[in-house]
Amino acid sequence: MKRMAAAMAAGIVLAGTASASASASAAAAAPQNRKVCQSTTLFISHTLCVDFQNQLFDADVVRMEVRASTSTGMGHWELFGPRGTIKNSLDGEWKDRTHDWSGYQDGAHGDLWCAVFWRNTGAGYIKGTQPLCVRAGGI
Repeated sequence: MKRMAAAMAAGIVLAGTASASASASAAAAAPQNRKVCQSTTLFISHTLCVDFQNQLFDADVVRMEVRASTSTGMGHWELFGPRGTIKNSLDGEWKDRTHDWSGYQDGAHGDLWCAVFWRNTGAGYIKGTQPLCVRAGGI
């Protein structure tokens, strides 16, 4: 009887381990987005992160985010890709703030996904930063 109880207990543990193992491998097999980031400290310290959809070889973009860690002055961020502007932020002072976009943009290997800050001079906008870009590495 003791052996049977021990065997049943071992069977439950083994079944639990197998099921945890199966769910862990299923989670590992589920596609996850790939995030690539670039940073610069020229004029304004900022970081651009681009989330590429799913697999290693997919160059489609599902999210872009730019974060300024130093003061920008008044103006707005433009996020853009190979086919032009994706989203502009509202005008304002940017320091320790994030501008982001989520959606879907079709991409290809070698495409550039960029952010640039446009400073508001009161008489118009001038580039406050050079474009900071992430290159798509998909196929």
